[in-house]
Amino acid sequence: MSLARRFLLLQLVVVAVVTVAVSLVLFAQEREAVRERAEAVTRAVATALADDPYVLEAAGAPDPHAALQPLTDRLLEDTGLDFVTIMAPDGTRWTHPWPSSVGDPYRGDRSRALAGEVWTSTERGNLGPSVRTIAPVRDADGTVVALVATGVLLEALSEQALAQLPAVLLVGVLLLAASATVAALGARYLGRVTHGWGPEELAQVHSLHDAVLNEATEGLLLVDPSGAVPVLNARARELLGIAPDAAGPGRRSAPLVEALGLPPALEAVLRSGAVVHEQWVVVGERTLIVSSLPAGGALAGRGMVVILRDHTEISRLSGQLRATSALAGALRAQTHEHANRMHTVVSLLELGREAEALDFASADRQRTQELSQDLLARLEDPFLAALLVGKTAAAHERGVELEVAVGPDVPRVPLSPADLVTLVGNLVDNAVEAAAANADRVRPVVEVEILGAHDDAAPGRDTVVVTVADTGMGVPEELVQDVFEPGVSTKPAGPEGRGVGLHLVREVVERWGARIELGNDGGAVFTVTIPVPGDSVPERLP
Repeated sequence: MSLARRFLLLQLVVVAVVTVAVSLVLFAQEREAVRERAEAVTRAVATALADDPYVLEAAGAPDPHAALQPLTDRLLEDTGLDFVTIMAPDGTRWTHPWPSSVGDPYRGDRSRALAGEVWTSTERGNLGPSVRTIAPVRDADGTVVALVATGVLLEALSEQALAQLPAVLLVGVLLLAASATVAALGARYLGRVTHGWGPEELAQVHSLHDAVLNEATEGLLLVDPSGAVPVLNARARELLGIAPDAAGPGRRSAPLVEALGLPPALEAVLRSGAVVHEQWVVVGERTLIVSSLPAGGALAGRGMVVILRDHTEISRLSGQLRATSALAGALRAQTHEHANRMHTVVSLLELGREAEALDFASADRQRTQELSQDLLARLEDPFLAALLVGKTAAAHERGVELEVAVGPDVPRVPLSPADLVTLVGNLVDNAVEAAAANADRVRPVVEVEILGAHDDAAPGRDTVVVTVADTGMGVPEELVQDVFEPGVSTKPAGPEGRGVGLHLVREVVERWGARIELGNDGGAVFTVTIPVPGDSVPERLP
């Protein structure tokens, strides 16, 4: 059963109970009002008769009944009373609606009236239970010479109350109809906003919604037109550096964009309400890729869905991919080169030149071993050494000579393997491409120099300086300031886009607190200075 239907049934039950209760209260109040009116009438008539001189004079006559009975009969006709009884102090009735009861003793309490008090009570008489008032008739000396009792039967009171019952029921029916209409409208609205789901389904949807939001690997925000952020998942809080208790699904009021303490560039994107596709925004030490799209489905027109992706993670994956690609390229280059050399060796053997074949094969093997062993001996990082060996072979395939110089006492480069491959691999790849493109003018050469040095900006701190220079055309002056920005490149766009490599290099540099400098000296010269933490400097080679 849907939540809306349950709500409607519950509301109808509550309304019915309340209507019945209100009707009973109204009936009880009406009955009490009738009783109060009866008490007021009996008291007024009894008091008036007790103070009437005619009653006092008739009470002293030889036959009080003959004088008083016509009076009481007229009162019964003119008022709503059921009986008017005038009696002697001993209770002997002088008048009564039933002639046969005249002369009989009064059935009721006379003590208070004999004491001089006007008394109203509910008692049973010959006619049945009644509301009655009994009052004393005094002579000039104050002596009680007679008693006057007036009353209305309870049965008559009930009939008067029941006469008001249709009005009470009409009020109840109107109340029930109005309340049922309101409940039906509320149930209709509730059914529309809950899509006809029941409480169990809503709880399940909420649980799934919460799980998906907080386990998503991308940051998700919902920004409504007023600038409030009703939805902000855990990943978005992490990427934006927002404390867990500052915003989120658990808050009763959604925080405003201004209250999140975001950088102006990102705040402008969230506040604009415009469609954004993969805009790069720097937040703290992170570079985020921001996309903003209009909310759809049930939230159509109620805000923008903002997706945040951490480019740091993309860079890490890209670095791993580039490392794998570099190693695969190196293997392909070495395979191609060794295949050519093996063909030469086979040809020499077929020509009977065994000695020359042996010398050629030995020299090639020795040259490769010397390069690998030399780099491994001077570099503590095997990833960097393997990368440079592979890049040397790949550059040779393109007709470019890659020269690697490693200074003495070079500490291990304090970067992760993925970031190290991203940094050096991109710089070397760009240099090889630039040198090969300018090979028709100068001998294509790429120089990689790795030195250990002291940081002039921070005395006592060691650094690793990596310099990559090429014999290409250099970087145009108009691009020197923007060459590290995404999308900026001196080369035509490739299958992966353009202007990506140097931007990744800058991200690695900024992430590790390093710095990079660009110059032109017959070609582009990139110099990266990487600080080495003092408490993590490994033992250097002798």
